Amino acid sequence: MKSGGRFEFCGLTVLSGRSGDQVSFYTTVGVWIFLQLKCRHSIANLIIDLMRYQGMRQIIYIFLLLLTLSFNSHAFSKAEFSVEDDFSESSLRRGISATEEKCNSIPEKAIWSPVSSNLAECIKYWSYGLTTNTGKAIVYLHRNILATDPAYLKLTGEMVSRYAVEWSRRVKAPYIFIGRPGFFGSSGDQSRKGLLEESQIISATLDGLKKKYGINEFVIAGLSGGGHTATSLLTLRDDIVCAVPTSAPTPSKIWYLKMGRSLDTTNHLSYEPTENFKNPVHKDLRVIILGDPKDEAVFWESQTILAEVLSKRGIPHMLLEGQGKGPQRHILDNAARDIASMCFFNKSFEEIKAMEPRLNG
Repeated sequence: MKSGGRFEFCGLTVLSGRSGDQVSFYTTVGVWIFLQLKCRHSIANLIIDLMRYQGMRQIIYIFLLLLTLSFNSHAFSKAEFSVEDDFSESSLRRGISATEEKCNSIPEKAIWSPVSSNLAECIKYWSYGLTTNTGKAIVYLHRNILATDPAYLKLTGEMVSRYAVEWSRRVKAPYIFIGRPGFFGSSGDQSRKGLLEESQIISATLDGLKKKYGINEFVIAGLSGGGHTATSLLTLRDDIVCAVPTSAPTPSKIWYLKMGRSLDTTNHLSYEPTENFKNPVHKDLRVIILGDPKDEAVFWESQTILAEVLSKRGIPHMLLEGQGKGPQRHILDNAARDIASMCFFNKSFEEIKAMEPRLNG
């Protein structure tokens, strides 16, 4: 841009310094911009006026580009992990970034869960009834949660802690509620839910819990997306003695293809546990597939294909039908934990089947 020029201010012409006098020129421009703002009372009007001057256009284009990048970097950068509780919409949308040091500062609330040198997250949990020699524990994995879910946004850590106590007493067993990556203040990105890495991270969390609380066996219950994770864990571990995937799209592919999609709702190819039952499982593993055949959120077919796979592997299992809560008849979170309790106490399939008429939500 050449030095020197004339700029109008509310009908008044302002002349810059002579050509070559850079200081005089930019000083004049700065004064003019200040006066423009005082006159226009609008950045938008200022930009429109500046665009009239050819020499200023490049500067404005660069300024707008940098401004856009600045806004985007904030919007898409991950939130910082909080040692307090974080149930914010912002963290759900942006994801959360944590350090091992910060995670280890709250050992009673979080487990550093490394999978590899470039994949590790800080996973929060709430529990009750654990000791240093727990033996066996029930783990619950929650459903996927929308960033605008009003019930989630009203949660506090104290509330979730109280729920853990209540559920431990109800199921009469050591109980652990795990926040999946990106949810409930756990670090990670919830938009990557359903991928193998999510199950690997949760598996690393279980390793940490085993070591900390002397756990030998797990009973895993999970609702919807959490049920997919629970099933995926069966392909990674041999210390799960019972699993209760509930309202769960265990082969996600069937679910999203029926919805007319080529990818799942995260635009990724989800991990397919039904295609990966290749590793050893617990010698006493039992799987109880719980759902509502009238579920409108996750088709019954996408829940029951798991039974065919388990039959081929010779893994004891059963289908259990309940009546889901909500307009889509999808929510069976209470029933999932009640059935997990029966499995924890080695109740027979016949005894569990007898519960079917009372499985409502």
